[in-house]
Amino acid sequence: MQASVDPFQVDAAGRRVLPSFSLAERDRRYGRVRELMAERNLDCLLAPSSEVGETQAPSRYLCQIGGVQGGAWVVFPRQGAVTAVLSAEREMVMWQASLSWPSDLRWGTFSELVPERVKELGMGRGRIGVTGLLNQQARPEGIIPYETWRRITGELPEATFEPANDVLDFARMRKGPEEITVIELIAASNEAAMDRMMEVAKPGMEEAEVWLEMAQVLMRHTGDYPARLSLGSNGRPANASNTMGLPIRMEDGGILSQEVDARLQGYRAQSNFSILIGSLSYVPYRGAMNAAINVFMETLQWLVPGRTVGEFAQWAADVARRHGDGGGAMMHTNGLGSDRPRFSVDRSMLSAGEAARADANIVIEPGFTFTIKANAEFSGFRAGFGEPVTITETGARRLGRREPKPFMTGGVGI
Repeated sequence: MQASVDPFQVDAAGRRVLPSFSLAERDRRYGRVRELMAERNLDCLLAPSSEVGETQAPSRYLCQIGGVQGGAWVVFPRQGAVTAVLSAEREMVMWQASLSWPSDLRWGTFSELVPERVKELGMGRGRIGVTGLLNQQARPEGIIPYETWRRITGELPEATFEPANDVLDFARMRKGPEEITVIELIAASNEAAMDRMMEVAKPGMEEAEVWLEMAQVLMRHTGDYPARLSLGSNGRPANASNTMGLPIRMEDGGILSQEVDARLQGYRAQSNFSILIGSLSYVPYRGAMNAAINVFMETLQWLVPGRTVGEFAQWAADVARRHGDGGGAMMHTNGLGSDRPRFSVDRSMLSAGEAARADANIVIEPGFTFTIKANAEFSGFRAGFGEPVTITETGARRLGRREPKPFMTGGVGI
């Protein structure tokens, strides 16, 4: 079992507290957000509190506040102090005790305090961008409650509002060194959970038993609920259990795949490592797993700054055709929810689909950090391998440490 990741920090007074990004990291991301606001001619940006589970958490990027208990609305002016509005005093007190920033935290009713702060800033007639209003990833109708939005706009009748998801989407693409360190810790947490999976999984055991063992490891490493923990045994897809433990008995000779996303400081990243349960069918499993690993490794070598997401998507489709009987690759989300860019392809596709076309012209740059997931088929068996990577000046660097080779729980060597 890997050593535990400590999810807490020690402050200047020697107290253990929730982790906080530094003021330097704040200034880095705030500067980038304001550059993008200036390009859009926005005076102010509003980011609503995140959903429970944080499918996407743009407000947390601006204030560090979020999680199962809820998040904060953020009023982010192009010039001036950033304000986070929480729904309860107890939440405000908790976050104030740990975070280095922001300093202006308030609590109360969102629809009252948000327009109040906009007016304080002298932006009652301003051009205001709003995240989470429309076309957020997986939430095309937005995440802002109707009544909250009606009241905010009613209090600011002379302001101009427009959807502005793209401002934070593009700001979050380039991860800073502190963010990459967090994602490395997440990858270590994921791999520790996989270690436990490999220790306990066996034929006849229910997925739910494995799920509970893995969830405990993830929470001990991060002090938070996993962003995603989905299992798929007996040849079912890795996302089959939809982040739940299901009472499905695992068969001897069945492949167990998974999507493992620990959550730390609101960030998530996914790791994948298909294993064989028992000792039957090890030859086709080995073929499928080795093919998936080869797709991943070739993809890793290809990724260098200057190439575009569209080129990557087409290349991934081509390389998948060369391995196994079928398969594909995905550039998957890391970060505060569904960070872009994101796409998936399989060997039967001539192009990479809508998601990749939307981001096709994005140039891959140092700091881009995402999960690469590869899968392949062999003799009717399907396996996958994936983990977070980050783009450096010279190419892609793995953030996971697991040796990429097939694994089976039975006694027959692979």
